[in-house]
Amino acid sequence: MHVMDEQSDLQRLQAENERLRKELARIQNGIRLSSTMLSERVNTIGMPTVGPTVGYTTGTIMGLDELIIQVAADGTIGYLNAPMAKLLGVPSRQKVLGDTLEKWDNGSMGNGTLSSVIQAALSSHETLVVERMLPDLDVSLLPHPKTKRPASAPILRFVATSIKGRVELIIQDVTRLRWLENTFARYVPNEVIEQMITRTEEDFMKMERREISVLFVDIRGFTSMTQTLSPSDLQQVVNAFLSSMVKCIQKHEGTVDKFVGDEVMGLFGAPVACDDHALRALLSGLEMQKVHTLMMKEWQEQSRPSPGIGVGIATGPAIIGNIGTPSRMDYTALGHTVNLAARLCSKAEAGQTLTVKETFHSVSNALKNTQSASIPSMRFSPKGRYSFKNIDEQVEVLSVTER
Repeated sequence: MHVMDEQSDLQRLQAENERLRKELARIQNGIRLSSTMLSERVNTIGMPTVGPTVGYTTGTIMGLDELIIQVAADGTIGYLNAPMAKLLGVPSRQKVLGDTLEKWDNGSMGNGTLSSVIQAALSSHETLVVERMLPDLDVSLLPHPKTKRPASAPILRFVATSIKGRVELIIQDVTRLRWLENTFARYVPNEVIEQMITRTEEDFMKMERREISVLFVDIRGFTSMTQTLSPSDLQQVVNAFLSSMVKCIQKHEGTVDKFVGDEVMGLFGAPVACDDHALRALLSGLEMQKVHTLMMKEWQEQSRPSPGIGVGIATGPAIIGNIGTPSRMDYTALGHTVNLAARLCSKAEAGQTLTVKETFHSVSNALKNTQSASIPSMRFSPKGRYSFKNIDEQVEVLSVTER
């Protein structure tokens, strides 16, 4: 008899687990994270997994409005804030205390959406993080965004935390965050995305003229490398080179614009404007030279060609924004400054970083306003005036090295 009771209990437990599994699966595009994974990015709808910092204890994203409700183990409402009351259509926050959540868990989010997450949190005793695209949700029920809402279906993040027999559920509107990630994650590091989500004055899709710094870097004698290395070896070398250059750009919060063969183009001061863009570009270029020197030693030990790199940096006005066709868009910069940086890169010898007086003056001003002891001392050496293709006037060129 005792064995039969245990088997019956096991069957009931399995049935309950299956029910919870199906309820959680109903949440379209959802993903479940354990509390040890809350620092990771949630990728639920095919978008890049780069984004603002997620709280280690709550799974919420800093800087976003929160809709909060607390539900007891018996399914009754113990607390909800005003934004959550508006979303659920609750007429009075005080009068619904003690009501079952089931009574209000309906509407454009879908019947049972909140209950499913809460029951899963109660069952697992873990914090659950779920994101769901809700194309039928009336966005007027959500907190008014600080910035213009993208023209896409709203995406909500549900964070359910089980605390001593009750569950606290927090909902955040992450529509703009996911749009920013989908648009810019290929170009900029996480820190820049964090800044972009809080900016209210910038329209990142609009073409505009702004002073920025542009960096180009490539390998000297790359063509000869393609003729001496096998395809697999060449792929390994190029991928290692591009990866190291990207890290140097993103370390200084630059934007990776594009790859053209072995050439990398980086922007500083776009899409997020900053006063020290020229300094960031030069620090990135100098670090590229140091990192590549170490890489050259590895290539030499592997009996591979080990050419140096040339870096070109120019500062000045440029047109920045998304350009392309309806099927393919790219965030980039256009204009004289871009052309000049490319010409400087082509002119640079192996191990050389070339720039112009506009960059020098901008760096000098930035250094006056910074107290960072980690910035290395830089030497600017005149190289003379050069004529470049498609550049009307001669350009005074400077070589930059770390003292």
